[in-house]
Formats: sequence, structure tokens, C-alpha cells
Amino acid sequence: MASRKKALLGTVAAFAATVLSASTAFSSGYQLNEHGSSAVAMGGAFVARAWDPSSIYFNPAGLSYVKGFNIMLGGTLILPSTTFTDPNDTQWKMNSLTFFPPNAYVTYNFDNGLAAGIGVFTPEGLGTSWPQDWRGKFIITKINLQSFDINPTLSYSFLGDMVSVGVGFDYVLGSVLLERYNPTVIIDTAGNSVDPFVHMTGNAKGTGFNFGVMLKPYENISLGFSYRSKITYKVDNGTTTYTGADGLTAELPSGAASTSLPLPETWYAGIAYNGSTYSIEADYQFVGWSAYKELSITFQNPGPNGNPSPVIGDYSNSYIIRIGGEYMLNDMWTLRAGVFYDKNPIPDAYDLPILPDADRLGLNVGFGVSVTNNISVDASYMFLPFKQRTITNSALQFNGTYNTTANLLGIDISYKL
Repeated sequence: MASRKKALLGTVAAFAATVLSASTAFSSGYQLNEHGSSAVAMGGAFVARAWDPSSIYFNPAGLSYVKGFNIMLGGTLILPSTTFTDPNDTQWKMNSLTFFPPNAYVTYNFDNGLAAGIGVFTPEGLGTSWPQDWRGKFIITKINLQSFDINPTLSYSFLGDMVSVGVGFDYVLGSVLLERYNPTVIIDTAGNSVDPFVHMTGNAKGTGFNFGVMLKPYENISLGFSYRSKITYKVDNGTTTYTGADGLTAELPSGAASTSLPLPETWYAGIAYNGSTYSIEADYQFVGWSAYKELSITFQNPGPNGNPSPVIGDYSNSYIIRIGGEYMLNDMWTLRAGVFYDKNPIPDAYDLPILPDADRLGLNVGFGVSVTNNISVDASYMFLPFKQRTITNSALQFNGTYNTTANLLGIDISYKL
């Protein structure tokens, strides 16, 4: 019975990590702030001059400065790479993966200070895939995260466009898939150890709001502040199924699983200088990860040991510092560049190969081109090296060293009337 209880706790920990990974993807961890190529090319420093349709995400107050009717469609190709080296210097490499989280915006300015729009983007949508026989196969072999934020927005400017305010509503839908092997502590009726393969899925949803303010106290200076609320992500139909556990499933947690998890509040503040041919901005982004302390999960069929104790996370608040700018070569071409530093919130004990995390530095470049009077294209490239991270106190006794990099290529096409 003790070995079976240990297996139960291992499975629960993996499911908890699955759901938790979905939240991590919303902020640091595998955070997705890539919701507009012009902003990405400038290191995401965009809150004080969010003057294209992606202002719906970066600062809804900027919508008042986006004139006319606009459609913007695009996305970001993400190519991550991770290696893990255990304490015996054996190295494993994550399988090659590609992701393309999309974004879409439609906006309209009524020319009386009022503007409206709707955005659809992917706050999380990444994953990992490791070899089936690697050392961490009892923690993760595959995870895939998907989500969509539907964000209708209103903005209003006044005092001669010196002040603008904006507000939006967020409806978030998400799903997660995780596969792994259960720990080799399950004993079948013949007394043999077996390794059941675990397949976990879950769907989640939540609601929240966002608002922003933009000020233009001087002709060349703009200030911006935006806020996104905490969203309680509710999972009420998660399932856990097994392969290779014939006759033993009654001893394992299975069926529908439910939990709730806070996605933390985040706010951005920035200042920009806007010259005749160039602009530059500096931003600070805060993410309130201290909202996550533990995760409780309730299974429909918990097995003989009952539902597990809460899984501790004990995250810390994190931040991102951003600097970026652009230079107009002529009426057709604009060049952009930026840099940011992202502080991760995850304690060493809870950094796992499900979605390994570390402090990272983002190096960004890009350009914009006006193809016609109505059509423009923005492109960006980001190189994202993570700081090497060595874990010596893993809560799952999975110590080792992670090295991660990512390459991101973004493009957006805009049409304006």
C-alpha cells in the first residue's frame, strides 16, 4: 500500500504541475508577450506609445490614437531548444518543436475621441517534448498548452488628445495535454513492477479585465500605464487515463479532476520620447506571482488514499525591464530594436522539465514597411538566451542543469481605411 500511495502522489504532482505550467506560461516561465510585431521588435517597450491595433493588449488607452478602421493579423514563430544535464554529466536534448501563437485585431476610431476594438491573442501556447526513454520520463515526456484571450476594448481621449483612457474585458479559454510514465512503484497482481503511461487532459476558462491610461504632457513626451487583472482559471473537466495498468486503475486517481488557480495581476508603466524621425521608450512590467502559493486538486475517483494534499509552489513576484525604439528611414521603411531583462518567479525546488524556466535576456530587432497607403507589414526577430540554471534541491529529486534558448520570428499585416 505504501508503494501505491507513493505512485498516487507522483501522479498528482504531475497533474498539478501540468495545470501550474499553464499559469506559468501566462507570466514569466514561457510568457507570451508577443502579440504585435512592431512592439516585439522594440523589446515590448510599447505601453507609452501603443499606437497600432495591438494596443488592445499593451495599453487599451492607445486605441484612441489609432485612426480610422484597422485590421491587423499575424503571429510569432517560436523555436525553443533545451538541454538537461544530470549530476552524472549525462545530457538529454528536448525534441525539436515549433509554435505559432497568432494574434488578430479589429479597431475603429469614431473621430470624436471614442474608439473601439476587439483582439484575439494567445497568452500561452507552448510546450515541451522529450525522448520517451529519457531520465525524466516519470515527470514529463510531452506537454502542449493552448489558450485564447478574447478581449473587446473601448478607449476615449480628451483634453485635445492629451489624455486617453481605455478599458477591456478578457474571456480566456485554455487546454492542456500532458503525457508521462508513472513512477516504477506500481506492483501488479503477479508481484511485478509496471510502468503505466499516463495521459492527462484538461480544459480551463476564466474572466478578467484590463485598463490603461496614456498622457501627453508635452509634445514629444508620452506616459503610459496599463493593468491586467488576476484571472481565476477554473479547471472542472480534467481527466487522467492510463495505458499498461490493467487491473490497477482502481488504485490510481482517475476520471474528472477539478481545481482553480489564480493567474496573477500584471501592470506596465513606461515613458517615451517621440522625435520627428525616431522614438525611444523604457518600461517596467510587474507580475504578481506571489498570488500562487499552493494548488489543490479534487479527483472524481481519487482511489483508496483520497484526494491529495495541496501542492506547494510559493512563487515570488517578478518583473521585466524593457528598452526599445524605432527610426524612420523614409516614408516607407522604419527600423526597430530593443532589449529586455525578464526575472523568473519560480524557486529552484519547483523548476521542472515540464516547462523549465530561468532569468532571460531578450535581444530584438525588426522593421516596418508601408507597402501601399492602406497596407503595411511589420516583422520582428528575437533571440532569447536563458541563464544557465542548476537545481540542487528539487522537490521531485530531479536535480541537474538546464540550458535553454529560443528564436522567435514575428510578422503582422495591417490594413487601414
